[in-house]
Amino acid sequence: MTIDHEEVLRNPRPGTAAAAAREFGIDLTLTIANLRLSPEERIRGLDSFRDSIRRLQAEAQRSKIHERR
Repeated sequence: MTIDHEEVLRNPRPGTAAAAAREFGIDLTLTIANLRLSPEERIRGLDSFRDSIRRLQAEAQRSKIHERR
């Protein structure tokens, strides 16, 4: 018998860590989607996110400078 890991996350048994996470409000479907990605795809996604954060930080810094003038 094989374990369907996605099903375990979609419908976790009561008392499991996955059930506790879901009850806490964690969207386990996002975890499932992330686990479907290859390690390289996950890294590319993280790199893209990091670059977006850096752009937002730079824009916020520029806005602060312009507000002071």
